[in-house]
Amino acid sequence: PLRQALAMAVDRDIITGKITAAGEIPAYGWVPPVQGYTGQRPDWADWSQAERNAAAQRLYAEAGYSRERPLRVELLYNTSENHKRVAVAIASMWKQVLGVETSLVNQEWKVFLDTRARKETQVFRAGWIGDYNDAYSFAQLMHSKNEQNDSGYVSQQYDALLDQAAQEADPQQRAELLQEAERVLLEDLPIMPLYFYVSKHLVKPWVRGFEPNIMDHHLSRHMYILAH
Repeated sequence: PLRQALAMAVDRDIITGKITAAGEIPAYGWVPPVQGYTGQRPDWADWSQAERNAAAQRLYAEAGYSRERPLRVELLYNTSENHKRVAVAIASMWKQVLGVETSLVNQEWKVFLDTRARKETQVFRAGWIGDYNDAYSFAQLMHSKNEQNDSGYVSQQYDALLDQAAQEADPQQRAELLQEAERVLLEDLPIMPLYFYVSKHLVKPWVRGFEPNIMDHHLSRHMYILAH
């Protein structure tokens, strides 16, 4: 209930519309839009923010916290003005909606990664850009045996579904296994999705061979200019 309360109390529309403001997509699931996969999201993703806040307050109370007995939590992020603005906004929303007392801590990248790897964190910032256009690129990050899983999340059910998906040759059945795994993850909520990155490019109409891709890699040898 506590993790769900914290996730529901964050207004992603404000974060993407007023803070990051670069066209990011508010995220309620773990897997971004990728080929051959329909991302999963909790029911409350379709609620108004006022409805989410009311539910968050109920869950916060169920977890044993109140404004008189607030949760005290440390939010760690790597040094960046943008990350700082997002962290400040989250802390403010938690305070306003629930009464949470949040300590913000920033660290330089290498120190930050070391702190994460040692699992010396309560809440920390994370981001990922897919290695390929497939849901598994994101799903595998939360497998208990994945070295990138700094959250400490361990779920035998989640691991089993991912292991099955890795062996499944049928695309539809594989997608269904990954969707079930994502639903398990969103039920346990070891993560709090905020937004999906976007890449923007201005490309002249006479430029050919420029193809959007998940890694945002664009090799000049594939491009050519039409006469204009």
